[in-house]
Amino acid sequence: MNVSRGLLDSFDINGLNTALSESTCLGVEVDATAGRLQLALEVLTLPADGPAPTEAKVLLTFTGVTRVAASLRIQRWDDIEARVLPLTLDQLDEAIESFGGGGLHGWEFIDLDDSGWTLWSELLSFDTVLDQRIAAHVIEFSQEEGIDPRELDVRVWFDKITVTDLGGKEIPMAEFIEGGRRWWAAHDSGDARASKADVAPPL
Repeated sequence: MNVSRGLLDSFDINGLNTALSESTCLGVEVDATAGRLQLALEVLTLPADGPAPTEAKVLLTFTGVTRVAASLRIQRWDDIEARVLPLTLDQLDEAIESFGGGGLHGWEFIDLDDSGWTLWSELLSFDTVLDQRIAAHVIEFSQEEGIDPRELDVRVWFDKITVTDLGGKEIPMAEFIEGGRRWWAAHDSGDARASKADVAPPL
């Protein structure tokens, strides 16, 4: 159950999850002093009319960030247990970029339950607390490699989120969400505008 404690209501959370699904993760920038984390993504979106955009890169800026935790680990086929790799908050962008633009797989990212966190929180590369207060929301996402058996899980505790284009122009949340909803509706109907090599075609 999604419980809102601040900016996002349950509809927005569900819509934002849809808009983020299968987006390409390009990098992250963290300002620990300001409590801000900015995630660069290329998202799946369609306008109300017309062709698909040639580029759909956006910046998600999380403010009021109180904590960031990550687990970078590797587990080869003959490993009994995963090996946790060293990583710091300052190295998070480098780690994300090392996956070469991995997708955000899954359908839940914002205020999801703790089932996944419970599993990998015992395998942390770092857990950095920026502020002792309790944040309103969390986002959790992962990066994986198909050949090299590395995996990166990231969890961020934050208060607010805004979406902008690369030039810093804010994209209204409802507009951002509707663009993602349109892409997935088009994908499910077999619309040629909504195809991506690493997204399975509709059944």
